[in-house]
Amino acid sequence: MFMAATLTLKLYIALFLVFAIGFGVITTVLFLLGATFYIILVFAVFYFALQWYISPTIIRFSARLRYIKDDEMPWLHEIVQDLAKEAKVPVPKIAISKSPVPNAFVFGRSRKGATLAINQGLLDTLNHDEVKAVIAHEIGHIKHNDFAVMTFISFIPMLAMLIAENVLFFGMFGRGRNQNAYAMLIGMAAFLVYLVTELLTLVVSRTRESLADEYSAYTTQQPELLASALYKITYAQAAAPQSSASAGSTERALCISDSYFSGKELIGLDKHIAELKSILPNISESEIRAALGKKENGAKNIMTALFSTHPPTYKRILDLAHIKNEIGKTGKE
Repeated sequence: MFMAATLTLKLYIALFLVFAIGFGVITTVLFLLGATFYIILVFAVFYFALQWYISPTIIRFSARLRYIKDDEMPWLHEIVQDLAKEAKVPVPKIAISKSPVPNAFVFGRSRKGATLAINQGLLDTLNHDEVKAVIAHEIGHIKHNDFAVMTFISFIPMLAMLIAENVLFFGMFGRGRNQNAYAMLIGMAAFLVYLVTELLTLVVSRTRESLADEYSAYTTQQPELLASALYKITYAQAAAPQSSASAGSTERALCISDSYFSGKELIGLDKHIAELKSILPNISESEIRAALGKKENGAKNIMTALFSTHPPTYKRILDLAHIKNEIGKTGKE
């Protein structure tokens, strides 16, 4: 369980830095622009409340979700109910998206109103056991209140960007050379705050994904199921990608896999294939190489690491292999 303790510590450090830098600098910027403390407080609370309230509606319509009936897909209802009961969380509503991209995510304003959304592509790509492992991962997000945390924390970089855009616009078109220079300086500072807090938000997102993977592994007691699911999802996304470039990091962070860097994910799988065979003995090197032939070598590794909402797939699978060893040792004792 050392991995869980390390991930949790990393998570809290990132959260602290986001709030400390974000609220501290944004408050300073607004104060320099002449806003009083009460105006800043009212603006921040209103902006966050609006985002919190309308986000689920936006997600529901943008993903074109259809909520399934109680007598529809009984095997899926049974899996969700059993996992929710084990996690001691309210049973989420189940919705299906027609998207052929294999993915799943949870969203909502609270645990009680959570929705588990599953793309048709996921159901077509995975077997029932692998789907169960993916759903356990998503239930882990509900148990940890991850979707609410990500909605809340993403508010800070979003607010910083809003300030930066408006202040820079004033700097370019406002009156007075001194005022323009002052506004441009504040706007650039706000943009820097946005960049730093956005990167820290992505650290939080990646850490929470690792914790949800761990939750799924220990819940199912079969980490290889999630490992297999992650491999199939990544391969399918890379082999027949649908661009998610227009999706923001917050929306991409909701899914079990970020398809934005699917090409780079294949490269990572190819480089670590010998290690991955410890948990996925049937992984096909030729299959990966064939898919790689259709992909361009895109973003540099450092850019992928910084701007991805999820840890690299190969690392997630290796972490699951480590958990499998731990479970095996515990079973022998």
